[in-house]
Amino acid sequence: MDSKQALMVLGGMGFLLAGESQAMTMEERMIAMEKKMAQLENKLATSEQENQRLKATLGTVTPPKPEAASQQAIKAVDDKLAVLSKRVDTDKKAATEAAKQAPKISVSTKGVNFKSADENYQLNLRGYAQADGNYFIEDNQTNIADNFNIRRVRLTLDGTLFKNVDFRIAPDFAGSRLQLFDAFIDLHYFTSASLMAGKFRQPVSLERMQTAPNLTFIERAYPATMAPNRDLGFMLHGAFAYPGYKVQYTPQPTFKEFLSYEVGVFNGVRDSQAVNSSDNESDSALYKDNKELAARVFSHPFSHSGSALEGLGIGVAGTWGQPKDNPLNSLTSSSGRQRIVSYGATTTATGESYRIYPQMYWYWKSFGMMGEYLLSSQHLHNGNGPSVRQENSAWHVNMSYVLTGENNSFFGVKPTQVFDPVKGTWGALLVAARWSEMDIDGSTFSNGFASLNNSVSHASSWTIGLNWYLNDNVKIMADYEQTQFLGGAAGNANRPDERVFLSRLQMAF
Repeated sequence: MDSKQALMVLGGMGFLLAGESQAMTMEERMIAMEKKMAQLENKLATSEQENQRLKATLGTVTPPKPEAASQQAIKAVDDKLAVLSKRVDTDKKAATEAAKQAPKISVSTKGVNFKSADENYQLNLRGYAQADGNYFIEDNQTNIADNFNIRRVRLTLDGTLFKNVDFRIAPDFAGSRLQLFDAFIDLHYFTSASLMAGKFRQPVSLERMQTAPNLTFIERAYPATMAPNRDLGFMLHGAFAYPGYKVQYTPQPTFKEFLSYEVGVFNGVRDSQAVNSSDNESDSALYKDNKELAARVFSHPFSHSGSALEGLGIGVAGTWGQPKDNPLNSLTSSSGRQRIVSYGATTTATGESYRIYPQMYWYWKSFGMMGEYLLSSQHLHNGNGPSVRQENSAWHVNMSYVLTGENNSFFGVKPTQVFDPVKGTWGALLVAARWSEMDIDGSTFSNGFASLNNSVSHASSWTIGLNWYLNDNVKIMADYEQTQFLGGAAGNANRPDERVFLSRLQMAF
């Protein structure tokens, strides 16, 4: 290739790049320019090879000395090549720097993530939906109809501001109504002491802290359903890693570190109080300053040991408060959503109250186990009548096993092979069993606080379940649960046993 041809190629290349620049991004423009430069270099190399061949053929023949005009033309081409090469280098550096400063967007099984180049600002969009079908055996005795329902439809918007400020907003749309479950800010400048404020889970029940998409059973056991749910307040929380390791910060406890704690002050909610009724202080007008303390400490004593006990977690949680004329909610704790205790219209909690929650889990390979115990104590008050101390208790233990060999965990199961019948892969299967009981203090049924005609004094339930994880986002659940009651029927008779088959199709991202 002679200098004239090179000049024409360069000119054409510049024309093409200029014409396309309006429709091409900087990165695409650089890729196109590099491709054309590579083509030009190939042609120049071919030309050089041809020149060498001609020199060998001509031998000692001295080529005619180029005229001055030709030398100037060659020099002009060389100058343009040098300018073009410098421009390419400059554009390449600019494109590289622009890529470093560009925000990052990713879509995965964990939702949609927007992230600034320095990762100091993040925004995550996640959500899940659960469609249930409940079928009651001998429902002519319990007067409960089979039903289909949307159990949860929840969107979660969380993110990070200025690197050390996290937030979360989580509305739920189940039942064609809007409820706000989470809305909080978390300042986490130190992993050992972060400050959270807003509406979030009280740090009490272990199973309540397990997010709904990761539950082993469709409905939670009695200790969790009787526990305080969301509440408004401030909470200090932190974690400490096993010596030699670093803490992984999370806005809500994820039970991964050697030792973690939470301690907070809240408005105070009663057992089984609905989320939509916890947005305001519910004490009487003269006692709005009464608050509730809640705390938990949880540990993995065998972290990083490599032993079978590495997945053992143990802890204890509790609450303490002094509510005044705080309205009591009916306890709705059975899987069939039957009322366990229906309090009188004037029954309130007044005086010292506390809860104690010993708790544990253990996961080892495909095996999993969880258990917790609840003691809930409060003073029942009925107008100007007498006050009695009510001490309710509940406990549960469940065990699960992944039949397909994947690891079991508090955070669910991740199938090694997704469901694809064409390829002959079927996802992951987990089987589980649970026993749960609750006792309502006998003093509850005196002085008009509640009546055994529509409340039970004891309930015990056993449950078996099968979970099918089609992939990381879709899960099918099937449970059979049978509950035996003491009390709860007219004439203080026992309510008929509840036998229910529960099913769920869940989508989460």
